[in-house]
Amino acid sequence: MAEPEDDPVSRRLTHVELLYRPGERAQARRLLELLGCRVLDRGGHFFSAFVEPGVTDYRSNVLYASEVTPRQWAFERQLAAESADGPLARARSAWVADMRAHPQYTYHFGLRLPPEDAPEAALARVEAAGREGGELAGRVEVVAVFRPGDPGAATDTMIQAFVRTDIVACGLVGLGQHIELQWHLPPTP
Repeated sequence: MAEPEDDPVSRRLTHVELLYRPGERAQARRLLELLGCRVLDRGGHFFSAFVEPGVTDYRSNVLYASEVTPRQWAFERQLAAESADGPLARARSAWVADMRAHPQYTYHFGLRLPPEDAPEAALARVEAAGREGGELAGRVEVVAVFRPGDPGAATDTMIQAFVRTDIVACGLVGLGQHIELQWHLPPTP
């Protein structure tokens, strides 16, 4: 596989910085492994997860994850307390319901998986981990799968599956994160 300096593409996504709750580093690592990433944790403030497991390139195609700062965590706890009832609770509840119903229209990031990682097997792993008694019970779930021709499908050239988690997020951890898994289909003749 070509390293970035050998690749003629000069613009690329370098990384995504994910946050996790205090004390949940192990769950964050396991979630990214479950999604097919290779995690490298050398201690310190953050750990790395390589989207392409066979490539160790800290400059591109990598996810970093670190614990939320104490100030962010204090804000999130206060926000959760304030949205426990009343108008803010109703607004949050409606928004979360919409997010679950239409994950493709909410904030998310996508990971392209190779065709040999069969969608059914990958999604079964996620669902098993999130089930009661699973290693990430209640913390991860498959909320939608769009196959070519399905209502809501973006294209007829890939399968999209949206995984929802509250283990990591690119923002407020308490609001959760969607991660889109994509399988691109070979062109039809």
